[in-house]
Amino acid sequence: MAFLNFLTQGTPLPSTTSSLTTNQVPQYLSDYLYNLMSGAYSAAQQEYQPYGGPRIAGFTDPQQAAFQTSQQAATAYQPQLQAAKQTATQAGGLSTIGAAQPYFSQAGKTLPSTIQDYMNPYQKNVIETMGSEAQRQLQEKILPAIGDQFTRAGQFGSSRQQEIAQRGVRDVASDLESNIGKQLAAGYTTAGTQAQADLQRMASIGQAAGQLTGTEEANKAALAGVQAGLGQKEQALGLTGAAAQEAVGSQQQALNQKNLDLAYQDFQQQRDYPQQQIGFLSNVVRGLPSGGGTSSGATTSLGNTYSASPLASLASAGLSAAALSNLLPKS
Repeated sequence: MAFLNFLTQGTPLPSTTSSLTTNQVPQYLSDYLYNLMSGAYSAAQQEYQPYGGPRIAGFTDPQQAAFQTSQQAATAYQPQLQAAKQTATQAGGLSTIGAAQPYFSQAGKTLPSTIQDYMNPYQKNVIETMGSEAQRQLQEKILPAIGDQFTRAGQFGSSRQQEIAQRGVRDVASDLESNIGKQLAAGYTTAGTQAQADLQRMASIGQAAGQLTGTEEANKAALAGVQAGLGQKEQALGLTGAAAQEAVGSQQQALNQKNLDLAYQDFQQQRDYPQQQIGFLSNVVRGLPSGGGTSSGATTSLGNTYSASPLASLASAGLSAAALSNLLPKS
C-alpha cells in the first residue's frame, strides 16, 4: 500500500563531499621509530635496581688507633699530676723551723743545768772511788800502824792513841776533801767545756737541719713542677701522635670513599646505559624532515542514502526500553 510507504521508508539524505589528506612517512623512518619506541617501552618495564654495595667508607685502622690513642692521651697526665700533688704535699709538710727546733731547744739549755748531766758519771766513777780508797788506806794502814806503835809502847787503848788516831782520820779526811775538791773543780771545768761544745754542736746541727730541710723542700717543689710538666708533655705527645695517625687514616678513608663513589657511578652508568642509548637515538631523528609525500582523497555522498524510517526508530526505541527494563530491579 502506497499510503504506508512513509512508515517504512525514511527521507533521503542530502548529498555531501569530504576530502582526506595524509602525510606518508618513509619506511626506514617508520621502522626506526618503531624500534625506538619498542626499546623505550622495554626499558621502562625494567624493575628498579638497588645498589647493593657500600656507599660510605668506614674508619681505617690508623683512625681506629688514633681514637684509642686520643682516649689514652686524654688521661695520660693523671699519674704524673697525682705524683706532683703528692710531692707538693710532702714539700708543703716540711718545715725548716720544725726540723731545727729540737736541736735549738737542746742548745738553748743553760750551762749549769747541763753540767749536771756530765758531772754525775764523774762523781760516781772517780770521787766515790777516791772515798773508798781513802777509807781502805785508813783502815788497813794508818790505824793499824798507830795501834802497833802504841802496843809496843805498852799504851794500846790509851787516850793518846785515840788522839793520834783521830788526827790520822782527820788528816786523811782533809786530804780526801782537798783532793775531791780539786777533782770536782777539774771535773766541773771539763764538764762545762764538754757541755758547751755539745750545746754549740746542737746549735750547728739545728742550723744544718734547717738548711737541709729548706733544700729538700725546694727540691721537692721543683720535682713537683717537673712531674706536672712531664704529665702535660706526655699528654701533648700522645695527642700529637694521635693526630698523625688520624691524618694518615683520613687520607686512606678519603681514597676508600673515592673508590666507593667510583663504583656507585659505574653502577649508575651501567644501569642507565639503555636509557642513555634510547635518548641518543631519539636525539638523532629530532628536527629531521620526514622526507615522505602526501596523498589526498575525496568522498561524495549522493542522495540515494536515507535516514532511518519511523518504524525503525520506534523499534529501536522499544528495544532500548526493554533493555532498560531488564536492567532495572524487579519489584
